[in-house]
Amino acid sequence: MPQPNVRPSETYLTLLRSQFDLLPAYRVQNPALHRLFREALAIQKSLLTFSWSQLEQQARRCLGLGYAEFRGLQSRGDKSSMLQQIDHRMGLEFLFVLRGIAISDRRDQFANNFEEGLQQSDPSGRLDRLLTKAEEMVGAEIPESTVERLRARLAGIETRADIQASMERLANGETDNIGLLDAYLPNKNKSLNPGLATHTDAVIMCLSRGLLALAHAQFNNALKAGEHKPGFSAADIREVKSVTHAFSSFLQGGQKQVYSALLVGDPQNITNASLLFAGEIERRLPALAGAQAAMHTVIQALLQRNSGGLAERLGDIAVDAHFLTRKAIACHTACYRLAASACGLDTPKDIRDLQKNIASISFTTPLPNGKNVELAKLNNDFEGEFVEVRGFIQEVTSPPQEGGMLLSHLKLQDPSSGAEANAVVRFSHLPHAGVTKGAFCKLSGTFKKSSSLLSGRPGVEVDALALADLGKNSFDVAFMRLANRWFQPWRSNANLYWSLGAQSADGSDVAAQGAAELLFTPLIR
Repeated sequence: MPQPNVRPSETYLTLLRSQFDLLPAYRVQNPALHRLFREALAIQKSLLTFSWSQLEQQARRCLGLGYAEFRGLQSRGDKSSMLQQIDHRMGLEFLFVLRGIAISDRRDQFANNFEEGLQQSDPSGRLDRLLTKAEEMVGAEIPESTVERLRARLAGIETRADIQASMERLANGETDNIGLLDAYLPNKNKSLNPGLATHTDAVIMCLSRGLLALAHAQFNNALKAGEHKPGFSAADIREVKSVTHAFSSFLQGGQKQVYSALLVGDPQNITNASLLFAGEIERRLPALAGAQAAMHTVIQALLQRNSGGLAERLGDIAVDAHFLTRKAIACHTACYRLAASACGLDTPKDIRDLQKNIASISFTTPLPNGKNVELAKLNNDFEGEFVEVRGFIQEVTSPPQEGGMLLSHLKLQDPSSGAEANAVVRFSHLPHAGVTKGAFCKLSGTFKKSSSLLSGRPGVEVDALALADLGKNSFDVAFMRLANRWFQPWRSNANLYWSLGAQSADGSDVAAQGAAELLFTPLIR
């Protein structure tokens, strides 16, 4: 943190300008919610001190707090579900009694007596007495806004009940949208405990941000230690690949367990499969982050001894490892969302859609992938073609554009040939996503010999993945998309992958902030 007499870094100033708003839904006097946000926001403070041990402690604190709060939510969800069942049963019994009266010769007499009873009941006076008792119990005045809202609900209750019309419709066999039954039949579109949804969102935010911070803390801690195998050669590639292959197999196995549970549809199985998978991700991810630090160190050593070809091969593996990290964080978030919806909490629309369509979608489908072209061979002959290129990032910027359009520019280099190529990504600030100078990058897009997005220079305009459409046919994509409000494995849906980079203590170098997502990504979208 800079002292008052020192010029603050650009990163620090940008952070101050960033609006980490807690959203209107969370501006409530709820200590549990405040604590969840306070601990998640404390990750940024830990990161700015560049103490990776402190960041790791804060990350684990977020994971522990999030899990404890989630267990509390499960208990509340079970109680809410039980109340909803009781409410539904009582409503059906009341419906049965009312319908019996509606088809009898006592219907008119009942309706007249009901109307007289409502008129004589003085609901406004009863409300005043209840409010007085409530204030005595809590020892504080009830907010005027709450009182006004309650009075508004009582106003015109006789008209809204519409007793005569309701009894006539019941006699005809109708049961939907009957005013007299509104107070007795449960509203399927409205939770008995609406605060649970808000609390669940905050819990998942704390868990997701904690796991992301843990990955960066482990990576930078291992990078600081600088441990790696000396004399790395082509014979070691298979051993390194086995690390990513094992983690990829683990993720696929966990996803298949969740996929199978969703196909069967048993809520308890869905909860168990999801929580077991999330717990294993938390246990295994730190080791993958440490392995990426070793890859990063070896790549730098290979580049220094001019082993560009071997550095590229290892860079490809590092890119895969980083995307597996991002995929794991998205799966972790998705697991907690599924477990929450399966244990009696509210079920959001995207989860309902996944459950509804699970039997008709395949487990995975291939993603769009351009024609593999070496940077040395990329020329104007590829005009308009969908290509895939890869190389080490020499420059990454997000310059201001006329009209406020957000663009990020990349310059890639092939260390073997020295060839370079430009690329541009729409609607993304890549430095704030953690894309760093020196990272290895793989991207697919359309080559333009004169790109308007690059001021007329030749380059690749990176493709945007249609993830919503892909998710209709791929459980893998649909499952990860459940995390979108908290974490996006594909930033701005860009068909772009990069290796994890270090977080520099020099805040003025925006291209050296590998953990920038922890600073600049909103807690909840």
